[in-house]
Order: sequence, then structure tokens, then C-alpha cells
Amino acid sequence: MSQPSRIKTEVKGEVLEIIFDHPPANAFDQQASRDLDAALTRLNDDPALRVGIVTATGDRMFSAGWDLKAVAAGDDGEDFGPHGFMGLNRHDMLKPVICAINGLAVGGGFEFALNCQIVLAAPHVEFALPELARGFIPEAGGLWRAHRKLPGNIASELLLTGRRMGAEEARHYGFVNRIVPRDELMTVAHEIAAEIVTGAPLAVAALLEATREVEMLQDKQAFETILGGLPARDRMRASEDFSEGPRAFAEKRAPRWKGK
Repeated sequence: MSQPSRIKTEVKGEVLEIIFDHPPANAFDQQASRDLDAALTRLNDDPALRVGIVTATGDRMFSAGWDLKAVAAGDDGEDFGPHGFMGLNRHDMLKPVICAINGLAVGGGFEFALNCQIVLAAPHVEFALPELARGFIPEAGGLWRAHRKLPGNIASELLLTGRRMGAEEARHYGFVNRIVPRDELMTVAHEIAAEIVTGAPLAVAALLEATREVEMLQDKQAFETILGGLPARDRMRASEDFSEGPRAFAEKRAPRWKGK
């Protein structure tokens, strides 16, 4: 008998809400990982969807990451889906994802947040990468993304000790965008999503693509990469929307984006 999905989705206008729904820990087994990846693919592929908001039920746990209880019970396979555990090995996303963190984000839960464009956190939220104490390393992106999103010595401390980092400390280092009361998390997330939606959809896609391609490059190589041609940027430059923006500005009106 199939188990209910640990991932819930709901469309609200141009926003896809993705909810981790397996309390108390919202941990991920193989099926949950595949379901999350499918939800991200839906966001990426549906032209009617512009922004994803990822959150979880309850207020104690965002996600404990890998379901170690399931592993201990024999579910030790790694059929996590085409883009790896929790979709963290995908490099094709052209829609921004806002992470609205409602509780403890541990292991894969922290790794997922590290891979989002915008992170909101309730005041009581804590982050941790305790993998070494479990006998493995955070190889679903946390190992290197922590060093990209946080000061290097702080990332090393978190990785080596597994200590928890509070929301205020995470905001201090620039990882968390805003600390928001728990009951206002989704309201603020949707407000930010509404601001994103005012931008041209092809330009948003081009920005995410270009950022991903040039973030580790020196300036000279970054310019060469951008000007040498990137698929999403090329679509943006050849689109009707590319002319609509300046026209709307000159005519002092809101642009009418077509996404083409």
C-alpha cells in the first residue's frame, strides 16, 4: 500500500507553494526526495508559475534532512530522483525559490536552504550540519555551499562541530534575508514573490542562469561567458519583452510582459 506523499503543493496565482509535510521531523526518504524534485520540475516547466515558496508544517522542524530512521530500518537505497537528494544536484532552475523556514533546519534541510535565492526565518529557527557525528559528510551541497554563503571560518566551524547557528547569527552573516514572526512567514514570502513577479519572466530566468554560470569566475571570464551566449539570456535578448520594458518606461506605464 502506497504511503501519502510527504510533499504537498498548492498553486496561488503565479506562485507554487511546496510544503514539507511529514511531522515531526519532515525528514526525507527516497520517495519524498523524488516528490520534491517533481514539484521543483513543475515550477520550472510551467510558464504560468513564476516563483516557488518552500516551507513546512508546524513550527518545530523545517526538515531534518535524510530520514536516518528509514535508513536504519533498511531503506538505504539512493534512488532520490534525477537531480539527487532533495533535488540539490539540479542546475537548470530558471524560477526563483523563496525558503520560508519555520523551524530547525538540519542536514538536508539546511542544505536545501543554502540552495535557495531568498531565505526567511522565524526567530526561533536554528541551522546545523551534524553529518560528521552520523558518520558521513554533507555531500548534497552543504559542504561547499556553506562556504559560499557564509564566512569561510564560520562554515568550517559549523561543518566540523555540528553546532547550531541561530536565525539572528545567520542574518548577521547575510545568509538569512529577514527574520519574520512565525505566523507572518508566508505573508512576507508572498509579498516578496509579488515583487519578483513584476520583473520580466525571461529576464528573471536569464538572471538565475547567468548567476549560476559566472558566480565562481573572475570578471574577464564572467564577461566572456555572458557575451559568449547563454540560452536563457539569448531568449531574453531576442524576445518581445526585451523591447516592451523600455517602451513601457518611455510611455510611463506598467510593462505588459508576454514571456516571449
